[in-house]
Formats: sequence, C-alpha cells, structure tokens
Amino acid sequence: MSDKSRFWKVLKSRELFKSNFFRFRSDECELPDGRVMPNYYVMEFTDWVNVIPVTEDNKIVLVEQYRHAAKAVCLEVPGGAADPGEDPKRAAIRELREETGFVPEDVRLVGVHHPNPAMQNNKMHTFVAYGCKLVESPEPDEFEDIRVVTKEIPEVIDMILKGEMTHSIIIASILLALPSLGFHLPRK
Repeated sequence: MSDKSRFWKVLKSRELFKSNFFRFRSDECELPDGRVMPNYYVMEFTDWVNVIPVTEDNKIVLVEQYRHAAKAVCLEVPGGAADPGEDPKRAAIRELREETGFVPEDVRLVGVHHPNPAMQNNKMHTFVAYGCKLVESPEPDEFEDIRVVTKEIPEVIDMILKGEMTHSIIIASILLALPSLGFHLPRK
C-alpha cells in the first residue's frame, strides 16, 4: 500500500490558515509522470480517537450531540482530538471520562484509519473500552452539548444498517470494533 514510486513530490507549501485546532495549507505537487498540480489543499489535524465503551451489562455508551455543519443531532461514540504528543490510549480514556463520566476496566486498540485521506493528514485511533462504570458526572468541553445514552450492541448495528447513524467516522470505528465485541455483520 505504500508504493513510494506513486508518491507526489511537494515543490512548495503555503500556509493559508492556522488555528489551535487545525492548519490549512496549499501544496504545489509534482506527480510521478511529471505533471504539476498547482494547488492541492490539505487540512492538518492532530490524531483523533474514538472509543467504543461497553458497560458491564454489555451495552454501548453513546453520545448525542448537535453537529452544526450537518445541521443534525448525531449519535456517536465518545472521542475527540488527542493533544499533541498525547498517547492515543490515554486520550481515549480521557475523552470517555470527560464526555460520559464512565471509566473502563480495560482498553484495547482495535484499529487505525484515515478519516479523510484526500484532504486530511491525521489518523483515527479506535479503541474498545470494556467493563465501563459510571463514576462521575460528565465534564464536556465548554461548547459541547452532549446527552449520554446506552444501547444494546445489536440495536447499534441495526441503526447503522438502517441509516439512522450517519457519522461515517463513527460507523467506521464501530465496524472495526465489531469482531472484538463478538459480532459480525450479516452477509446478504
């Protein structure tokens, strides 16, 4: 998958915008056949984490939150940006506790994927957190408006298959976690 002969050579890179959350740049790139693309836009983010929290009674802890760009309330798993240099597993545990108040007994990495490799440079680290217990009230970030819900694993799978969960990064993370949860999608 990493055939370096297909990599593009960056001739110039220009920062267009920078904030605490991300950086937006334009690269002038030479393709392997010599063509030059004058503006390839890239958003730089820190790596993100998603955690699929499973309670002692085998339910998944989810969060509902409004997503302004989509103008929709989305059902998601807890997650967010890892701080620069922060261990992804530590970030997953932190995000779980902040957003839900749940703490796990065991946390395992189930996969790493690229949220949008056409435009973003970051990775999504997906974890399953087992034996989650509610130990405190959630302490979401200042502008997060989160409602915590729990659902049976088959119900979450059904919601994905019916199109009731639409956040693609969340769906990808849940699908990566299914074998670790003892579930597999039905084959048609």
